[in-house]
Amino acid sequence: MKDSGLPDATGLIRELPRIRRYARQNEETDYRFREYLKVRLPLSNAELDGVVTELTTEVWGQIDCLTCGNCCKTLQIVVDDKDIVRLARRLGVSTKAFAEQYVGVAPDGVKHFLSTPCSFLGDGNRCTVYEDRPQACRDFPYLQDRNFRSRTLMMIESCATCPIVFNVWDRLKKRFPIPAKTNVKKPR
Repeated sequence: MKDSGLPDATGLIRELPRIRRYARQNEETDYRFREYLKVRLPLSNAELDGVVTELTTEVWGQIDCLTCGNCCKTLQIVVDDKDIVRLARRLGVSTKAFAEQYVGVAPDGVKHFLSTPCSFLGDGNRCTVYEDRPQACRDFPYLQDRNFRSRTLMMIESCATCPIVFNVWDRLKKRFPIPAKTNVKKPR
């Protein structure tokens, strides 16, 4: 089947190769849009959060994460001590044994799963520890949290990873078009 470059009948783009390609192609525009959202969009944080919640609900209702699982396959999953205790209990091992087998510590002290893809990603993109999954997994893709403006850089980075983020971001750009003269360069 030839890639038409167009969204499907629901207006969504779901195919990861297309999403990655579009995320790369749109990067410059996305940084200009980010600047517009953060500084010039005449909406309060609460109003913008309301729009993002509305769009997220709309998009998430049409995309099944189990058809993708890309976050579990490609992202480094951050864990905290509560996650480690909960998961160790789930697996019936000590927290020390769990940490030795599954957890690494970055130079800045942030704990994360050692394996990518996630060691707990099972058949059909199902999480084998779903009820006890890390808080970072519960919160991803962070669209439902308050103060969306503070996470716009993370959203740009997540566009190539998550079809939900990509489509919410795309709908935001359509709802609030960038004014003609917004010149912003990508942060280094």
